Amino acid sequence: MLVPILTLLIHLTCVLGWTIPQHPFQASSKPQSRILSSELIKRIEHLRLKWAVKGISIGLAASPNTSDFATTEDNCALEALTFGEADRYGNKVEGDTLFAIASNSKLFHALSVGLLVDNATLLPDGGRLQWSTKVKDILPEWKLMDEYASDHVDLVDLASMRSGLPRHDIWYGVVPPVDVVSNMRNLRPSTELRQHWQYNNNHYVTLGLIIERLSGLTLPEYVKLHIFDPVGLTSATYNATQARESGHRSDGFSRQAVNYTACKASIEQGSESVDRNCLGEAGSIDWWIDGDGLWQAGPGGVIMSANDMAKWVKELLQPSVLPPSLIQAVTTGYTVMDGLPTYPQEGIKAYGLGQWMYEYRGHRVHGHTGSVPGQMSRMVRLPDLGMGFMIAINDDVFGLFLHEAIANFILDEFLQVNDPIDWETFVANQSIASLPSYTDVPENPRLFNTTIEGSYYDSGYGNLNIVQVQSLEPLLEDTIVHTPLNVTGPIYLAQLNSLWISHMVFTHFDGPLFNWTLVYTADKWDENDQKAGKLGKTEGTGTAIFTEDGFGMFGDYWGKGSTVPGSVVDEGKVKENAEVWYRRL
Repeated sequence: MLVPILTLLIHLTCVLGWTIPQHPFQASSKPQSRILSSELIKRIEHLRLKWAVKGISIGLAASPNTSDFATTEDNCALEALTFGEADRYGNKVEGDTLFAIASNSKLFHALSVGLLVDNATLLPDGGRLQWSTKVKDILPEWKLMDEYASDHVDLVDLASMRSGLPRHDIWYGVVPPVDVVSNMRNLRPSTELRQHWQYNNNHYVTLGLIIERLSGLTLPEYVKLHIFDPVGLTSATYNATQARESGHRSDGFSRQAVNYTACKASIEQGSESVDRNCLGEAGSIDWWIDGDGLWQAGPGGVIMSANDMAKWVKELLQPSVLPPSLIQAVTTGYTVMDGLPTYPQEGIKAYGLGQWMYEYRGHRVHGHTGSVPGQMSRMVRLPDLGMGFMIAINDDVFGLFLHEAIANFILDEFLQVNDPIDWETFVANQSIASLPSYTDVPENPRLFNTTIEGSYYDSGYGNLNIVQVQSLEPLLEDTIVHTPLNVTGPIYLAQLNSLWISHMVFTHFDGPLFNWTLVYTADKWDENDQKAGKLGKTEGTGTAIFTEDGFGMFGDYWGKGSTVPGSVVDEGKVKENAEVWYRRL
């Protein structure tokens, strides 16, 4: 029962539970917890095995601070619960195993800007930094296509993602932050300033550059000096090479040829096991970026263990290093993320500064999610009840719904709800329902007599070369074979120098309209550190309209917010309406 657990917790000083040093994989005892029940721990392990996920790491903090569970500031319990394997060598996930927390890094950057604001940092013009300071007054490289937004975007607009720019993630590969900021002037807006929330990693690259310019320290240096070290996050780092050399870095795992139709059937049947065709082939992609990855620090570069996750959650619940007023500032809602709740048990989500906020069964929740190739993370905090946790999973396909299902299972147990839900089935069904759909190709499609082969260019996205291929290489064929995409007609292929996408496939639909499909591929690594082929997965689909002068991309190529109307497919206004316009060279 929950109440006895919490009664015990109020007598505990901060202790770290269930951590052991990392060593080669062997049979081990099951994790034990003072915060979660043994039944829930068994359920988490069952989910991991059922969906063939390699490893799960959970850092928990319980520091009751409500009137029912009065406590002093230091009363808390910290735990690291770990499940499965960390890497391709078979090492166990342990308390010190390092995971990419991806976009859960954004909170560190918002807090760093807040510390600079609190310290009344000097601006280039001699003024003092405020949240309302305009970006143009700090960075001379800053400029947007929308002139009004360019002049008026401030720090809150960046951190709360309301500049009017959609994601535009596909354009960049390995690019220094200053070049990311300089290129934002070439990216089309999807709405006006402060009208809609739209997730945008480029905003946090910009914030990272602002921190560097005003502090004289790189973003990783500033966060280490002012947050990591004072809070005691001893293993947290932005440096992927350093993490690997520690011997504790996990691998990211991806999957090839996942059959979502088989997945849906397994879910609908309520099976205790999952069809192997659903699971596909899992393999290690090692790490999501090459080298130290410091150039990508802004939007999602932090690497952290469950031990440090627990400490970090505790600091956010009971700040001893960071000003409480700053925690309140970043968890104040500025923008509505979605117009409707995701589930009946949840309220509408608002976005603050690197954090989202909503209500779950009547209780305030703060947190965020994170995703990079091979790894997923999720932070959840109940600030009024003094409990929170972070989850990291090294599977980028099933980890996406598992971290949400596990989080809601934990919340339901902690809140002792009378109507617990089978979140596994609920979230999995929603995930499958949200997969891209394809319109059937017309029986008698109009011909398109202009070749689409050739070289194209967009000032924001760079060069793109499209070639016709007789057939897709086996990897790409296997990646899209379980989608409804028509690959029976002419096939065109473009390779992208993007961090998130490796290939774009074009197939004819009707007249000048073509379907586009984005594919991510990565090297597959074996236990001997040898490349053993590749892994790939589909990342998105939409419509391209070709003309003699170039082609326009439609169907959310740019990554708009959910409340923003979609771009209008109009064969007579391709260049004007396109999310991205590639002109023919």
